[in-house]
Amino acid sequence: MSNRLEAAQKLADNLFGTLHGLLLPEVICDRGEGIYLFDQNGKRYIDFSGGPHVVSIGHGNQRVREAMLAQMNKVSFFFRSFWLNEPLLALAERIIKVSPPNFTLCQFCNSGSEANETAIKIARQYHVERGKLEKYLVISRWQGYHGMTLGALSASGHTLRRSKFEPLLQQWPKIGSPLCYRCPYDLDYPSCNIKCAQELDEIINQVGPQYVSAFIAESIGGAGTAGMVPVPEYYPMIREICDKHDVLFIDDEVIAGFGRTGKWFGIEHWGVSPDMITSAKGMTGGYTPMAVVIIDQKIGQVFNEKGASFIHAFTMEGNPVSAAACLAVLDIIEKEGLVERSARLGEYFFQRGGEKLSHHPVVGDIRGKGLLMGIELVKNKGTKEPFNPALHVANRLQQVAMEKGVMGYPATGFDNGVRGDALLVSPPFIVTEDEIDTAFDLLDEALTDFEKEFL
Repeated sequence: MSNRLEAAQKLADNLFGTLHGLLLPEVICDRGEGIYLFDQNGKRYIDFSGGPHVVSIGHGNQRVREAMLAQMNKVSFFFRSFWLNEPLLALAERIIKVSPPNFTLCQFCNSGSEANETAIKIARQYHVERGKLEKYLVISRWQGYHGMTLGALSASGHTLRRSKFEPLLQQWPKIGSPLCYRCPYDLDYPSCNIKCAQELDEIINQVGPQYVSAFIAESIGGAGTAGMVPVPEYYPMIREICDKHDVLFIDDEVIAGFGRTGKWFGIEHWGVSPDMITSAKGMTGGYTPMAVVIIDQKIGQVFNEKGASFIHAFTMEGNPVSAAACLAVLDIIEKEGLVERSARLGEYFFQRGGEKLSHHPVVGDIRGKGLLMGIELVKNKGTKEPFNPALHVANRLQQVAMEKGVMGYPATGFDNGVRGDALLVSPPFIVTEDEIDTAFDLLDEALTDFEKEFL
């Protein structure tokens, strides 16, 4: 063990959270460059997880650093309630420009969890201002994931993340996820008649439309469903059901947003406009914390007509340095055509992923869109039997892959919330075809070693 690593692990005794009580990592992340990360010994890793799902334009981009430094040379912080913020005004204009045409407003936050909780509060006040005081319930999906704060976790259907906090959570209704590989209704598409969408109508009727404020869903699945892509009919049906019952549709684009799936927002693959879009991760490229709720003009119009304020703020929201960083990231994405590149390269990404990995007996399903891929692991390919959750096989595969020099993100809980493992891969948008080939070769090797251990 190097002196640097030994010193770092001693200092890590002072850290609480995901590392607390667990075996500490055996590496220090020393620096990043493009699609690569380097440890304390200079070993290079392909960041094939993108952070996870954060690093859009690559590590160490000089243009972003210069934009942040230029703003810091002016001013790093002021309280947004007292001052206008030129970088933030420009950022809001840029975001509205790339959003669906019904969106005209931005509410900035610091994280995806904050953005989803903010959207839930906006939905509630929207109905209150319209005189519909009974509307408060938020319906979501099992295996959906929307964040770690209590409100966002209440809307999340990720069983493992919820389990120790259930008494603190709102017990809001949930419907099954549109994950065909593990259909919660044991049906087959298309004879299923899209039961996963119809269930939203059923549950709204059961609890009473007068009580339902919003439905929240990830456009394309993240940590809870590992790249789940609903069938073509799904979101048009969801939109129709929400309109029928005067329910707002909140689209969680924290992972899919700002280009990862080959569209600016994942929901655009279905030609559907939600009422609010939440996003974070890719809009910052990992250079600074920032998130946004993008809001339909009809919601803003109600607030304006009532002269209503949205009493909701975070001290650091809309920080000018973060806004300058996001502007630089979005400028690079737009000028270099990286959204279109994600779409184009995504075809190669999935072709090569299938060719390199699908022959493995533990690879049950490969799914996703653009540069977001979920690789679901199974003990038996024919029966889709998952591994014993106690084995933590997703985490083990992540470790083996890291030893090979490639990063992935372990995910669990697709089978009834408590079983099922996958590795999510989502490289920076600047990744090349040769780098994709190299990364999948390393994952191929990692899966071979993994199978020797678990089969």
